[in-house]
Amino acid sequence: MSDCGRFAFEPLLNLANGRPVGLEVLRCQARDQAEHVARNAVWGTRQLAEFDSGIAIASVLHGAGYDATVPLHVDVLADTVVTARRRIGQLRGSLLSRDAGHPPPPMLLEINPALSAAPADALAEGVAELRAAGFGIGLDGPARGFGLELIAELAPDLVKLERDLVARLPYQPLARTVAQAVIEVCRAVGVRVAATGVATAEQLAAVRDLGIAWAQGPLLAEPRRRPSTEGIVLPADLLPRRRPAVPAPRSPTPPPPAAGLGQAAVSLWDDVPAESVRQALADHPQAGSVVLLDPSGRPTGFLDRNRFMLAISGPFGRALYADRPARALADLPRALPARTDVRTALQFCLAGDRERSYDDLVLLDDAGVCTGVVRVTDLLQEATATTAA
Repeated sequence: MSDCGRFAFEPLLNLANGRPVGLEVLRCQARDQAEHVARNAVWGTRQLAEFDSGIAIASVLHGAGYDATVPLHVDVLADTVVTARRRIGQLRGSLLSRDAGHPPPPMLLEINPALSAAPADALAEGVAELRAAGFGIGLDGPARGFGLELIAELAPDLVKLERDLVARLPYQPLARTVAQAVIEVCRAVGVRVAATGVATAEQLAAVRDLGIAWAQGPLLAEPRRRPSTEGIVLPADLLPRRRPAVPAPRSPTPPPPAAGLGQAAVSLWDDVPAESVRQALADHPQAGSVVLLDPSGRPTGFLDRNRFMLAISGPFGRALYADRPARALADLPRALPARTDVRTALQFCLAGDRERSYDDLVLLDDAGVCTGVVRVTDLLQEATATTAA
């Protein structure tokens, strides 16, 4: 992996449709990895956390031209969340200062097990603070460093099974038992589970047998030098031929949240001209919409790709609209809380304006800040699959 340079970007893929759903920043050099430093230096918790937070900021600033349609996953230690979370909170601001005029991509902090000290109460406090600052929260390696009780308490957006556990799934029943326990708790809490380090067809089959829909690893997509999802295609022979078998839950569980199907919105500030929207849609051909945001990150306008392109492609369209504010062409966002379940979200789509039934839904956090969008086709697919199961 050192061939990639200091940092690389590994795609996280949806195993059902092959789409990228995230990019994780990898630390390719041993000198940037906190575990390596901790083994070779006598450092206390604060020194370790300051080092880790500094490398996290450097890893984010390493990339340019981030794909705004998928979240950027940044690795940090649990020690760092407890001791240096204010510095971690500067990640978005640092990128925004460098790339003025472009909202930073959504960021999800992948919290790794503590190397020194991270008491559960202090970790929960740090997670709450970072979540309030607009970061998504993931737990990386729960079976190794976090108890099932902590998963239920923190209710992260994503839990990742560590690569060592995934490697043992095809041939070690105990590894499968551990994975099933994590998955069952996550399913009850409404947390998405992903697998890391998938390197063989046997591992991929074992992951699918457990009902895990997101994964990353060398079998699926190699790390890349640039933070772009362009050209990422899951090979046809790795796509499922039939719906993966999902173990029946021991007790009824609530419908999955719509946030599990969400993807990052292509977003712009609500004072940009229409030409900026046209350029953003050209830069992100897979996106179906652009969301306009106020300075607090709350959605104020929604531009559907088809309607917007129709407006500016008509006679004199570019001349009429290019320099006018994009909000003049925008509709009100169709917004819902991110934790709304799939069935309720689908009912919301069908109950509204029929002409906008297939507009992307804008997802909001508890403060009304945009956390992403979800496609109606994905809601329909999930609702149909859930009913069939």
